[in-house]
This record gives sequence, C-alpha cells and structure tokens, in this order.
Amino acid sequence: MKYFGQGAEESSGGPEKRVTFEVMKTPDIVIQEERGAQLFSLLLKAQNPEWGETETPLARETADYFRSHPVEPSLLKTIGDFYQEGVDEETLYNLALTYQHPERAQNVLMMAAQYKPHVKDPEGKYHQFLAVLEVFDQAFSSSPLAEKFAVEIERDKMERQKRLGETRKRIETIIDFFKPDSKSTTTRKVSFIPDPLYRANAGRAFSAFPGEQMIISHVENVLNQDHEFSHGIINPIVHKLMERLDDGQKEKLSQMVSVKLKQDYGSGLYSPLCEEFIRTYTEIVARGGKPQTYEDFVRKISNTIEEQFQKFLAESKSLKARCDELGITTMDDFRDKSREYFERFEKNPLRDLMFEFYQEYLRRPDKDSENFEQFVLRRFSTKL
Repeated sequence: MKYFGQGAEESSGGPEKRVTFEVMKTPDIVIQEERGAQLFSLLLKAQNPEWGETETPLARETADYFRSHPVEPSLLKTIGDFYQEGVDEETLYNLALTYQHPERAQNVLMMAAQYKPHVKDPEGKYHQFLAVLEVFDQAFSSSPLAEKFAVEIERDKMERQKRLGETRKRIETIIDFFKPDSKSTTTRKVSFIPDPLYRANAGRAFSAFPGEQMIISHVENVLNQDHEFSHGIINPIVHKLMERLDDGQKEKLSQMVSVKLKQDYGSGLYSPLCEEFIRTYTEIVARGGKPQTYEDFVRKISNTIEEQFQKFLAESKSLKARCDELGITTMDDFRDKSREYFERFEKNPLRDLMFEFYQEYLRRPDKDSENFEQFVLRRFSTKL
C-alpha cells in the first residue's frame, strides 16, 4: 500500500514536498539453525564458563564438559588475538554466519570494511576464523554433548514453530505503528536462530545479508524479539537523522544519554539513539506505560532479597561496576543508596524526550500521510 507522506525529502528552506512511500510487507518468518553461530557460542563458553546462559542444565553441563575436555589452546588463542586487534564479538558472530555459507562472505566483509575500519586485513581474519570453526566442529561434533545440543535445538525450533502465528502478529503490530518505508527497511525475511547458550535476557540482530534479518533471542523473551526486529526499522532512520543534526544538537543529545547506556555502548551517539528509540517504544509506548520515576524504581527493587542481588552482581559486569562506583556491596547498601543510584544511573533524560516525541507522533492529525521516518526527520531536531 502506498501513502503520501510529507517532509522527508524537502530541500532546505524550500516548500515541503509530498512524497510517497510504500510500507514494508510482513516479512517471511523462519526458524533455522546456524551452525557457525552455535559453534562460536560454544567456543565463547569454553573460553569463559560464565559467558552466556549459566543456569540451565545444558549450560552447566557444557561448562563442565569444557573443564574436562579443554578446547585446543591455539583455537582460543586465535580468538583472543582477534580481540587484542580490535575484532569484537559482534564482528565474529557475523563472520560465524558465513560458516557453510560462503555466499554470505562478501556482504559480511563489506560491512566490516564500512563499520569496523580499524580492523586490519578483515579477509585474512575471516579465513583464520573459519579455520578455527572447522577444526572445532570436527572435534566437537563427535562428542556426546553435540547430540544433546541437536536435541535441544530441535525442541526450540518446534516451540517457535507453534508460536509462529503469535510472532507474526507482533511483527505486524510493529510495522503498523512505524509504517516503515520499504526502501529504508529492506527486510523480506526474518530468521530466528535457536541458541541454547545465549542468555535468556539478551539478544542479537544481524543485518549483513540483503533482505534478511537474523535474530538470536530466547523463545520465551518476546520483548527482546520485538526489540531486535525493531532495529531493522529504527537503525536506518537514526542513520539519516544523524546526517541532519548539527554538532550542537548532537552534543545536547550526548549529554542526555544515561550513564548506563554510555557504559554499555560507549561514548558514540548512534547506538544509544537507536537503543532509546527502540526501548522507549517496546518497553513503554507499546505497553501504554510511562518513563520510570524514582518511586517506580524503589518499588521495583523493594522485594529483591540478598541472594538474588548477589546473583545479579555476579552475572552483570556493568551492574557490578555501577555498584562498585557507589560502594554498594549488599542489598541493604543498594536500598540505602537508591536515590543516589537512581540519579546517577537510572535517570534518563533521553528517554523522557523520546517518550514525549512518541506522544506527539501518536497525536499527529493525519496518521496515514506520514510515517515514523518522515516524522522523525521533520520534527525531531525541533525538540532540541
């Protein structure tokens, strides 16, 4: 369906043009195993038993297995060397998705050159990494643990298949809200990748392949699935927005980014903007809520017992770092310093701005003539 939009393509100082956009169609949704990504998750678990999921029986058995059957040291050293040279986990997952899929390599290498220019000789590292996966695959595939992973992945695939109708409805709801231009969001296929080792409260989205978005997200964590899918809509919009903001506007936005987001995503602006656009929608707007107040925060932590708090500290390096900064070591400390913690880490001016902006989007008079991309490009800079 085509809509007439307003203001996304106007020239500076000139009259607004009426532009058309075609809303993206609901993508095909599939569930597929990705051998390379699973092998890399296993290597990460072999390297660090605390990586990823730690609570499930299979995760604990995997950690125990690698303690008694250590991975060839040279394989883990190669991955460690990659990290030393600036190759991050996200890049390695993208490279892992080319395992047994050589047709994907060109796109992954092009994205590495564009977004990770500091990585030297990406093609050489690509071949090195595939060799690591190949050697590890040969060693692991004959183990009794490999069969247990196969069984768990098949169970996961069957469960996702049963929920396919529900997943499609959620994706259609997101599309209906944002009305993404099919030229901006080119996703034609969404592939959900089962991974028994990936932490249930985390997820990843990969868009290195034309028309396809790959998502690692726990079968039960529908909020995260919505979040990861939304990256395919929001990221292209933020990319265009960044080109329109002047240095002063960027600096003002940077000052509004929460300390927590800066800890997780660094000092850049692009990633925090994408995250806040998405989180404000999926966690608040879509649920009819409002941004968190200090009183909300106190209620949220009020029933946390000491054992749970210590578990959270052990599982989250970023939470541990924040608590260390304020001298918090126990749940009693956390309650005593809750105001200080909230003001330092939870208070989120950028989310407040995003929430207000979404309310304005919902109140726009002609909801069919302007999609979210056009609204952002026309209105967001005026809020700064």
